Amino acid sequence: MAPQVVPLAGAASEGDSGVMAKGSQTETMQVREFSKSELSELDREVAELAWRWARRLTGLRAEQAPFGPVDPQIPEADRAAAHLARLYVLARVRNSADERADADAFYAGQAGAGYAEIAAALGLR
Repeated sequence: MAPQVVPLAGAASEGDSGVMAKGSQTETMQVREFSKSELSELDREVAELAWRWARRLTGLRAEQAPFGPVDPQIPEADRAAAHLARLYVLARVRNSADERADADAFYAGQAGAGYAEIAAALGLR
């Protein structure tokens, strides 16, 4: 499903550089912010992704629920291994996201986006 595209609050007006794709020959695309519920959904999906891969790396059953900080039914060493595996996966996800963000920043710049627009997309402004 394609993301919904709507103007951002305070988006550039006609003739301004625009928020995204300022060099575009067509109407400037405006990208909206995540809602709180969407951010929660994204966070849940990242947590589920990390747990799914942690189970795979540690050999746990696919139906094994994520461990909490204390689970008396699971030996401490197993809980530690699962949390370390999930931490390992999350670090790899962060590295992967950083690499993809670098590439998209480059491509956005090549498509006409300016430094300020790229910084805004990265949450740096």
